Amino acid sequence: MDLPEFPEIGSSTFAVTASPARQTLAFDPSLVPRVRTAYTLLSKRFADLIPMMEREPTASVRAIEECARQFGAVRHLETVWLYPLLASVLEGDAQGRGQLIELRLVGLMLARRVQRCFDELQQSARAEVLVADAAARVTAALANYSSHGDAAIYPLYELIGPQQYNAAQVA
Repeated sequence: MDLPEFPEIGSSTFAVTASPARQTLAFDPSLVPRVRTAYTLLSKRFADLIPMMEREPTASVRAIEECARQFGAVRHLETVWLYPLLASVLEGDAQGRGQLIELRLVGLMLARRVQRCFDELQQSARAEVLVADAAARVTAALANYSSHGDAAIYPLYELIGPQQYNAAQVA
């Protein structure tokens, strides 16, 4: 399974220095669609694996690990590119920053739930017990995480747009 396309270091859209904390932020209109596509592909890939998991649980452990890694990679994309831009726009707005922190904590709890479900599924597959139940929990956790982004986080990013972000930088 291919990982989503990450912004290239030194590209015209994202210039990154040696430290991730010192990145030059820029609005990227393709970021949210790429993240949404990555979650859709991950969910489809995982759904396609469920029959194999039920037939040959131990043979599917590697594919489960790959799905968990892809989830982590897409989360990393959000963490490095999406959230810092949102935080920078809300820099002078204490209430807005507080709300973003709350949304981010909810997202973090949901992401940890997804990772725990992947871990439980791997254990179930290795033990060849309750694989279908564990797979159902992963499916539900992925859907919950994805819907949180779709409902609360991505619209904020898209609302910023390049004009609003550039204006916030000047102010």
